[in-house]
Amino acid sequence: MSRVNTKWIAGVAVLSALAYALSLMRLHMRFPLLPFLSFDFSEIPDILAYFMFGLSGGVIASLAHWIALNFGTPFHQLIGPTMKLLAVLSTLAGLELASRLKGGLQIVNNVSLPLLTRVSVMAAATFLLYYYLFPSVYLPFSRRTLSGVGITVESDLTLATVMVIFTSIFNIIHVFLSVIPAYVIYNRIVAVLPQLPTKQQPVRREVNKL
Repeated sequence: MSRVNTKWIAGVAVLSALAYALSLMRLHMRFPLLPFLSFDFSEIPDILAYFMFGLSGGVIASLAHWIALNFGTPFHQLIGPTMKLLAVLSTLAGLELASRLKGGLQIVNNVSLPLLTRVSVMAAATFLLYYYLFPSVYLPFSRRTLSGVGITVESDLTLATVMVIFTSIFNIIHVFLSVIPAYVIYNRIVAVLPQLPTKQQPVRREVNKL
């Protein structure tokens, strides 16, 4: 195994472990509109893995994080970790699309595409989960949650739509809270350790335009 591959594997493994450790520490801020949703910091290492080691590094770190969460205690098994996995992967997909897109203002692409991909994927997943897969569980829960913040909704379809809107707002904010810190940390690491192997240089130049 080459030296670069060894560092790549070690780096992704460390960031995956850090993501899970942050989940266990439960460092988060609750979303006021839906208090069961939290802005947490465990996504930052997954996205940092993308900046440092490319799309494959980010995906592997996210998958390792997902597997660990399914054996842990901070989340409901399978559904909670899977929704988080979808959120992170859709963010990575947007960043990757932005790095490959030609034309337009790059800074706009690097902000708008992760927002677009994450919000679209999570809106569809939320509506599917609440309205089609487990309505008997999530719709009564949603009514209780919204009533706790002073909102009353009768129609099931309207209720599911309101939940999609609120979770979309949550995901928009979370993109900024996850991507920007990861980007700042990445730039700091590159400045301090310029010899550290990271993702391919052409892609890195595109990311640096964020």
